[in-house]
Amino acid sequence: GTSKANSAIVHSGIDCKTGTLMAQMNIRGNEMMDELSKQLDFEFRRNGSLILCFSEDDMPRLKELYNQGIANGVPGLQILNREEVLEMEPNIVDNVYAALVAAIYCPTGGIVCPFGMNIAFAENAAANGVEFLFNTEVKEIQKEQAGYILITQNGEIHARCVVNAAGVY
Repeated sequence: GTSKANSAIVHSGIDCKTGTLMAQMNIRGNEMMDELSKQLDFEFRRNGSLILCFSEDDMPRLKELYNQGIANGVPGLQILNREEVLEMEPNIVDNVYAALVAAIYCPTGGIVCPFGMNIAFAENAAANGVEFLFNTEVKEIQKEQAGYILITQNGEIHARCVVNAAGVY
């Protein structure tokens, strides 16, 4: 579903609301990417990310976002002034260059090949006994003592664990 439209960004965890499961999973997932990409053989580059600020009026919001990232445990965050940003990234386009005030640098941000990563995850799952049931519509899920019963157009499926990878729908 949504994997085909993956943005390829490995987020640092700075923009997740502090104390949420999403913040915890963002940080943990980010920490795991180097080793995971090596073990499963998919492309990953920890190139960092910049969150740009274009107005002095927006500086309080930039500082709030920085503080949220610190509270979330994102390592290495820095607020950079205009000159530091331009030194770090000299290829900023002219219209951005002209309006730039400051930025947050997130060194743990990265990018991945989403297609290669998803294929690697599927291969690993299959090698570890996962059974994929494509084009199988789940009409109902019933909880049972040892797991779940999935009622589908192809009959019942008994499972200890269910991963809903249906995407947006």
